[in-house]
Amino acid sequence: MVNELPSDTIAAAKSAVVDVLRKRAKKARFTTELAAALQRASVGKDEMEQALADLQSEGIVMIRDNFCADPHLAGVDLTVVALVESIDGADPQLSAIRVIDDAWNKWLGEYLANHRCG
Repeated sequence: MVNELPSDTIAAAKSAVVDVLRKRAKKARFTTELAAALQRASVGKDEMEQALADLQSEGIVMIRDNFCADPHLAGVDLTVVALVESIDGADPQLSAIRVIDDAWNKWLGEYLANHRCG
């Protein structure tokens, strides 16, 4: 990031990210959903991006970029983020991977079931 944001701003954004993800019962969110929820908490895109980068480097969140070859989705951010926390005693990283995969697979299944090219 070119412009460094104040540390208190980033700390507040990091806290808001974790709070939003926890309210989802340990499920993953697309970053676009996360951004919308954080906007209501007055956290902007730059703050969110820096907070996510910091949280990922600290091992608190896992971020996965996804891809769908549908030309209608070109340029659409399909990134999913989840907290790295143990679910039902499982390894925290495996739990994060599982909830990210679950969120992606659910979204992709719904998209493919409802999308019609014509």
